[in-house]
Amino acid sequence: MIIIFEQLAKHEMLGFVPAVALIKQRERDGWSLSALARMISETPELRDAYDALLSGIRLSAAFDPGKSILVTSAQPNEGKTTVASSLAITASFAGQSVLLIDGDMRRPWLASAAGIADGIGLGEGQAEAGEAIHPVELFENSQEAGSLSIMAAGRKSPAFLPAVDWSKARTAFRLFSQRFGIVLLDSPPILAVNDALLLGGVVDGILLVVDAGSADRDAVRRAKEQLEPIGTPIIGAVLNQFDPKIHGRPNQPYRGYYLGSPR
Repeated sequence: MIIIFEQLAKHEMLGFVPAVALIKQRERDGWSLSALARMISETPELRDAYDALLSGIRLSAAFDPGKSILVTSAQPNEGKTTVASSLAITASFAGQSVLLIDGDMRRPWLASAAGIADGIGLGEGQAEAGEAIHPVELFENSQEAGSLSIMAAGRKSPAFLPAVDWSKARTAFRLFSQRFGIVLLDSPPILAVNDALLLGGVVDGILLVVDAGSADRDAVRRAKEQLEPIGTPIIGAVLNQFDPKIHGRPNQPYRGYYLGSPR
């Protein structure tokens, strides 16, 4: 049996997000940032997991003193958009000023999830920040959440990305980092398209989301190999949809999480 975590040996496992009934929640509340925020607020084990993940990111030596994070995964359907959104919500709960950016121009989701028009966004590039950034109220008449803002993917095709002036893009992200306490950029999966590799060059760190039930050892290895030449540090990984009955205890997951284990 081969332990998949050997592929992450040089990088810290920053957190373990428990398996929760997201499908039932979506059927009940719909799939929106407000519904996700409500679920995190009402599910102690989920809230604790994201609090711990956020703390792990803040304490990561590889991320100091960064503020912008690319959240991605090796393959589709590992939960990277949910993790990015949940991290943004959790940081806002902690009183931070947060900017969540939809960098997945092929499957944009954040605009509809936030209830805003999918207009000017990341794809337009040269747009004034005031036109592209939208404050989001997670709860009505509630002081629980801090400041959360959304930047949509925009209306451009992802085909324009290779022609972007990336030095200007890096400057823009530094300005975002000065304005917000933390910037989270959701991107397409690494092995699906090259978008994550391009976007990874403008942030301070990369968080890799690994699905506990479906991750593939070779896919994780290839994702790491593609990310490392960019030069942006991989600050760590988060094991998503983690079930200790299947994957082992969080403090010793290496003993329980093997390829071919029952899902």
